Amino acid sequence: MNKFITLLPLIFSSYGLLAASSVDITTSDEAEKCFQKYGENNAECLEEVTDKSEHQLEKVYQDKLKEIDAFDYTQWWMADESRKTGMIDALKKSQMEWLKYRAAYCGAATTAAQGTHFLGATLTSCTINMNKRRIAEIKMVKPEITQ
Repeated sequence: MNKFITLLPLIFSSYGLLAASSVDITTSDEAEKCFQKYGENNAECLEEVTDKSEHQLEKVYQDKLKEIDAFDYTQWWMADESRKTGMIDALKKSQMEWLKYRAAYCGAATTAAQGTHFLGATLTSCTINMNKRRIAEIKMVKPEITQ
């Protein structure tokens, strides 16, 4: 019982940190700036910020593929080139699947905005936020051995 009482504040503080870090996936500073500057006539601005986000994602993805391709796979235990090729193929497959996932996820996340003048901003925000998360995930893929 004493251990439970000791852990109780930790549990509640952890929950508070998680709640504080959660963000509405359908809002972003970028889309908000477009809406503030152009009001409901923000389609061109939203397209611009979406394109910028897509470009950033594609650059990080292509850079990671190049990094893996240039990596000396002989550093891996009993490695051969097929492992490196497999790593590249796995990343390519995961990216294709992730793009499908993002489309479906953002479709679900923006359902409430469908039929409103906020749909473009919410969809743009979801795409931007998902891209930021994916960029962080891609950067975590490391071909070198870490301990």
